[in-house]
Amino acid sequence: MAKFKFVVGTHYVGSDVVEIVEIPDEELEGLDEFERNKIINEYYEAWKNEQLEQYWEEVEE
Repeated sequence: MAKFKFVVGTHYVGSDVVEIVEIPDEELEGLDEFERNKIINEYYEAWKNEQLEQYWEEVEE
């Protein structure tokens, strides 16, 4: 398994969320750098969205 450190934060002290995420080797084998980064970014985006509470709302004036 390939291991990657995923980090998300707000630049405030102590706000970082850090986790080592494993991606199965067979998902990355034989890929060029672009394809490999695409898979890693897909894992990162899914992980990031699990860590954050995020929303938007319309403000009426």
